[in-house]
Amino acid sequence: MFDETVFCVMDTETTGLNPFYGDRIIEVAIVPVYKGKIVEEWIYHSLINPKIRIPALVEKIHKISNSEIANAPGLENMVNSIRAYSKGTVFVMHNANFDLSFVDFATKEIGEFPISFRYIDTLEICQVLYGRKRSLESLIREFKIGENVPHRALEDAILTAKVFIKLVEKIGYRHISEFIRKWQGRGY
Repeated sequence: MFDETVFCVMDTETTGLNPFYGDRIIEVAIVPVYKGKIVEEWIYHSLINPKIRIPALVEKIHKISNSEIANAPGLENMVNSIRAYSKGTVFVMHNANFDLSFVDFATKEIGEFPISFRYIDTLEICQVLYGRKRSLESLIREFKIGENVPHRALEDAILTAKVFIKLVEKIGYRHISEFIRKWQGRGY
């Protein structure tokens, strides 16, 4: 069913919803899927120190404190890791524009060019399968994968990977290439 393509399911947690207003990534996870299975030994996960404070409300949502990120790697490490994973793979995200916009801002902030991605947005697959966008939470309940989205990058990326595998089963692997898009950064 799956060919030799490695799909890298990525999720980020951020200090807010809009990088234009100074919000930044505080956690990232990449969960590789190969031949329809999650490859645990290839997983990347890290807290990120964006050098800004996490607002109290965001701290409550993600359960990530300012003290936890104080000694975490900076944006450079995250960008280098994402760039390495992007070579020869297809990234998968639920609401890709959100995560990719934040990654774009991170690359610009450290003075690098945006990362070129081949990617699939599971929201787009949902639009075709269900005629509407679906929340990750509704999908994990439908597929009996879980009840709630914990809003932590690693757990959410694993849930998204499991949802992606189920969506591919529903749509058929031969159709998955129709959903591959190219991201080359936005000209902010």
